[in-house]
Amino acid sequence: MNRKIFFVALPIFVVFFSSLFASRCPDILETLVINRTIANQSREVTSIFANYSVPFVNDKSLSTFFAGLAGLLVLNVIYKGLHGIVKHFMNKQWRKDE
Repeated sequence: MNRKIFFVALPIFVVFFSSLFASRCPDILETLVINRTIANQSREVTSIFANYSVPFVNDKSLSTFFAGLAGLLVLNVIYKGLHGIVKHFMNKQWRKDE
């Protein structure tokens, strides 16, 4: 039981501590857009996680943490789904060979 708690808590702590350092400076794509004056030609797009944050949380650190946690959960769901699909087809292939 302790191993399960550890493997659940570890990613949450990693997201929490790495979110403290996230988005202090713009990324390279944002910098290029600003430097090349493309920003004047662009239009605003609404996004749930704009600027690596959640809009309904007022605290910036917590907002970034929840955005990172949501990203971690989405990646986990995608991984589990792909793993299940591959496992299903691999089992089907092995049964066919026998």
